[in-house]
Amino acid sequence: MSLLTPWSGFWLLVALIPILLALYILRLRRARQVVPSTSLWIEAAEDLQANTPFQRLRRNLLLALQLIALAMIGLALAQPRLDSAEGRGGRTVLLIDRSASMQFTDGERGRTRFEEALELARAAVDRLHPGGWFADSGGRTMIVALGEVPEVVQPFTSSRVALLDAIDRLTPSGGRAAIEPARSIARAWESEPNPDDPRATERAARIEVFTDGRFSDGKVAEAALQDAIVHLVGGEDTPNLSVEMVAAERDPDDPESVELFASILNWSRKQESARIQVAVDGVPIFQEDVDVPAGSTGADEKAGPGRRHLHFPSIKRSSACTVEVRLLGRDGLALDDAGWCVVPSPEPVDVLVTGDNVDLIRRALDVNPHVRVRSSSNLTDEDVDLLVQVGGQMQQLPTIPTLSFDVDLSSVHVRPLARRTADTAIPGGRDHAVFRGGRPWELWVGEPQGLDVDGTVRSVMEGGGGPLIVAWDEAGARRLHVGFDPAMSSWPWDPTFVTFLVDATEWLAGVGLQGAPSVVMAGQAASIRVPQHADHVVMSSPSGAVVEGPPTNGRFLPGPLQEPGLWRIRWTGQREGRRFLAVNAPVQPESDPAVLTMEQDAGVTMRAGRESRVVPLWPWAISAALLVLVLEWGVYCRRIR
Repeated sequence: MSLLTPWSGFWLLVALIPILLALYILRLRRARQVVPSTSLWIEAAEDLQANTPFQRLRRNLLLALQLIALAMIGLALAQPRLDSAEGRGGRTVLLIDRSASMQFTDGERGRTRFEEALELARAAVDRLHPGGWFADSGGRTMIVALGEVPEVVQPFTSSRVALLDAIDRLTPSGGRAAIEPARSIARAWESEPNPDDPRATERAARIEVFTDGRFSDGKVAEAALQDAIVHLVGGEDTPNLSVEMVAAERDPDDPESVELFASILNWSRKQESARIQVAVDGVPIFQEDVDVPAGSTGADEKAGPGRRHLHFPSIKRSSACTVEVRLLGRDGLALDDAGWCVVPSPEPVDVLVTGDNVDLIRRALDVNPHVRVRSSSNLTDEDVDLLVQVGGQMQQLPTIPTLSFDVDLSSVHVRPLARRTADTAIPGGRDHAVFRGGRPWELWVGEPQGLDVDGTVRSVMEGGGGPLIVAWDEAGARRLHVGFDPAMSSWPWDPTFVTFLVDATEWLAGVGLQGAPSVVMAGQAASIRVPQHADHVVMSSPSGAVVEGPPTNGRFLPGPLQEPGLWRIRWTGQREGRRFLAVNAPVQPESDPAVLTMEQDAGVTMRAGRESRVVPLWPWAISAALLVLVLEWGVYCRRIR
């Protein structure tokens, strides 16, 4: 038991107890009265003796009850409570997990893990900063919200009110949580000087983490939790099904026919049944009952979910559409019960081909049914989706993506040098989207360009004397440069030349808006591509929250998108437009209901979440004082009858 304001109660008793005793031991001054009989002299003498100053007190029940009541009031002012004073008086960092897994509803009375974590964080503030009626004996505390990117919700402060307000402002997110970036922030704040004594060196801050332990940084998390106190929330046996993936693909032979796919995970150790609903553009089109196999434990003794892959009947759509796959019914986590994807329009990509000797490139591009090759000199950047130039010089990079072959570029990142002797491509190399159809096994190149590139440029294909193909972003669009003439190489006789053009066209221009992504994971920072002519972008979440602002170089950076669902993107400018962006919940590792498991090292203190609630005792002291006063009043009334 501890007393928050012990001196308040002490000085109250010191001041009032002597006054109470004085009322009993000091002589009372009575008026002189004439009595008709001397038989009353004995009682008057006894009364006179009792009121003589500094006489020994006789036993008096009323005095005892009044002293007890006064003691209870003094004890209440001292604010006694049952708790641990651990950490009080120093610096503490509270790390509160608000990731998707914290929305499991397996807490007491159907509460989410996040709500239980907030309750425990409030109890920690109550313990560290008691907030007495007359004083606060706590130290300084900082609150950090865990997520993909940690957020300092409240810097170091000794204000109990500010800390509780910061906790009340926290909201859950739909993304992952990483512990190491938050610990790095805590370490940075630990070097903060003491404003009261700049020369003083404070000891390292104490770390308390409120989480279920579903961290995305895996083994790094165990090292980051060293010397920390971890308050665990959540259960182990919560059943949960989740939509891992939703995908759609147009039939190459029938572009209006769309094939739909989905993957369902079962995190339980027994087979589960689920009803699946598929909706297109928000309208349900069919439902299906499926059985999802139970999860299992692999050879590495790590539990994995059961998985069911689904292929739905194809649908007919001649324009862009959105697809939602949803699990009907209730389970432990509602956030991952749906997944979305955006099906682009089947309209072909308009490609403008210019330069010298373009017949080879035109014939190879015509193989792709999703490409419409244009060659009119009257076309502008606004009329096509991709510019392909063969040979010559490119004085200025256009605002649309470009694919250049043996071109003298005007770029700040890539500078052509003198030509090299014949070269051969080095087998292997890092994977890139432009080589999804495969790399050439053997490639001979005659007189390639020497390319001087900076750190923002990625080498897609390397030769013995330097890079042969490079990719980068510049002026708000993607760029792909081939540093040799395909006609002066062995590549056109290799099937991968055609697949390269197909993959490069899709990577550069995409099927839709300049290769813009149609799916991101909740909690991740998004980079939204918009046309160069757009001057204002408005993004609306499924719940109606709005993020807006001007784009920069054809990109809009709204920051992390925390809410899963279909986000509507609208832009204004010379031509208005809109599209959808699918934001899906991060199933790995957030959908796993299991809480943190690790070796019980000496440096990590694991605590059950519900153990640290303090119990104030001052209300009991007030109640006892009132009860004693009622008893004292009853005794007094009986005596004066």
